[in-house]
Amino acid sequence: MEGLKHRALHHLSQPHKGLLLPSLHHFYDHLLQCCTGLTTLKLIHSSLSTRGFFLHTPHFLARLVILYSKLGDLHSARALFDHQHHHHRHTQRMGVAANNFTFPFVLKVCGSELGVVFGKVVHGQVLRSGFASGVFVEAALVDMYAKCGEIGDAHEVFDQMLVRDVVCWTTMITRYEQSERPLEALMLFRKMQEEGFLGDEITAISVASAVGQLGDGRMAESVHSYVILNGFIGDVSVGNSIVGMYAKCGNVESGRLVFDRMEERDGISWNAMLSGYTQNGQPTDALSLFNQMQSSECDPNPVTALIMVSACSYLGSMHLGRKLHNYVISSKMEMDNNLRNAIMDMYVKCGDLDTAVEMFNNFDPGKRDVSSWNVLISGYGVHGRAKEALELFSRMQMEGVEPNDITFTSVLSACTHAGLIDEGRKCFGDMTQLSVRPEMKHYACMVDMLGRAGCLNEAFSLIKEIPSQPSDEVWGALLLACRIHGNTELGEIAANHLFQLDPEHTGYYVLMSNIYAASKKWKEVEKVRQNIKSRGLKKPAAFSVIEFGTEVHGFHTADNSSPYYREVYRKVESLAIEMKMVGYVPDLSCVLHDVEPEDKEHLLNYHTEKLAVAFGIMKIDQGMAIQVTKNLRICRDCHWAFKFISSLYGRKIIVRDANRFHHFQGGICSCGDYW
Repeated sequence: MEGLKHRALHHLSQPHKGLLLPSLHHFYDHLLQCCTGLTTLKLIHSSLSTRGFFLHTPHFLARLVILYSKLGDLHSARALFDHQHHHHRHTQRMGVAANNFTFPFVLKVCGSELGVVFGKVVHGQVLRSGFASGVFVEAALVDMYAKCGEIGDAHEVFDQMLVRDVVCWTTMITRYEQSERPLEALMLFRKMQEEGFLGDEITAISVASAVGQLGDGRMAESVHSYVILNGFIGDVSVGNSIVGMYAKCGNVESGRLVFDRMEERDGISWNAMLSGYTQNGQPTDALSLFNQMQSSECDPNPVTALIMVSACSYLGSMHLGRKLHNYVISSKMEMDNNLRNAIMDMYVKCGDLDTAVEMFNNFDPGKRDVSSWNVLISGYGVHGRAKEALELFSRMQMEGVEPNDITFTSVLSACTHAGLIDEGRKCFGDMTQLSVRPEMKHYACMVDMLGRAGCLNEAFSLIKEIPSQPSDEVWGALLLACRIHGNTELGEIAANHLFQLDPEHTGYYVLMSNIYAASKKWKEVEKVRQNIKSRGLKKPAAFSVIEFGTEVHGFHTADNSSPYYREVYRKVESLAIEMKMVGYVPDLSCVLHDVEPEDKEHLLNYHTEKLAVAFGIMKIDQGMAIQVTKNLRICRDCHWAFKFISSLYGRKIIVRDANRFHHFQGGICSCGDYW
């Protein structure tokens, strides 16, 4: 092939007197098709220009524009584009008509490289040239506007088309789906079917993605039936899209059935299924499938690694996290910034902040991006080291890295965890000076920070100042603060807003019920609980996990499924006695049930995090930390108890709850009893 190309380039300098015009066209078409470098392209350009082919065969000019753009020489592409504009006028004056294949080429490069401004200039030329009703030109205009994000203009051209084929319909459906406008995409798909078009594999992929965005399980089953009936399911890309669609609709079981029945699987197939498990809170299933993937003919890639990093982060498993990191290194997988930052974040979430800091420090400073800084700032915050988070934030700016919206969320969260109110207020005030507009999540952080510190009225006043309607995240932060400080009046205001914004969120009802229970308003508690029951909602069950060797052990309240439960229950009871001997008094206010004091104490003993810590004391070597992950916020009594246990047994206990990490050692917690 290379020899053929060199011989062809040599012929560029020859007269070609013996070649007929069609042969020359084929010759240059072949050269352009094989061209992979700017030097070669400029030789071809020069030869075409010298022989006057732009005048008689304008599609060569369009192909040159596309190639210059693809090879990164946008200056030459623009110069040729402008030349095409003048050439069109010249051909009209000379009586040489431009053919309807010229414009699609130029419109294609407008959609991919040059942008909508140039595209509109070409559209104007199309209208003046009389090719506006050509099916190829119309299709190219629809595609160009759609790729440039101008969906309205694309649809306007589409509506005016006299002849529309499957490609045009699919282009519009795909662009609506990619613009996250799934309802319009599906409405257009229905209209397409009404006009007698069945669609093709690409249509099916776009429709499946749109349904996935909506999360509509019933519609997902309809799309699955559609691809089976039309014989598309055998296409690996269609199969992948159906797996992903089911996963996004929360139906992982159906997604797995499709995955298992696929005759051919590629990396995307495995990643779609792994992602489905991780996104739906089934990380152990993801890890099991990942092990199967390593035994298959399909090698994991960096996208696979990103998904599995997320699974390890979800579990909080330090052993699995390190194992995955070692796999990435040993397999010599390409580690870009996204993967490196994700692994840093995984170590943060698995409780190993020191390794995350080490990775950051070993990272080439010139290659660190804003996400690298954000991960570590956030890590310091959730581990109760707010001062280091603020120092890193200052260092980031001194090194010329511009903070973004996520940076400020991380800094404000760090201030929240440590009760650094003044620093948080200053950070929030500095946002606009650093060209970052406060978003709803930043207001939520401020409400959370002020509320936890007891400044409930200031938090409420800030909510009133938000320029748009406050989100459930904002009102949820205020409701939690009311739970912490026992403010029933403000709690009711926050809860009423939340019940309107998200009436199916069980957690808000539970929080309001807890506020009433703390004030001993048992009638109101019963009303809220009946409301939960009548809506068919379920209170999230407490769950704690602890890692022992290569195994992860889980504990539910009153769960007898663990083979160690008898030993663990006995250990918990003995721990309670030992702690009382050195001054521990159970915090009965943490039991939000109208029962006798001795029953409350009994209930406290069997909180899931206490069961997990008792298991750790029994099984984990003395020199190793006991690390527990809980799905809900740790209660005051367990927090109080773990301080005693860490002192009594000389053990380091790390608890990751729904909000942050608590490091207990020597009777002290890293949070400073502020959480």
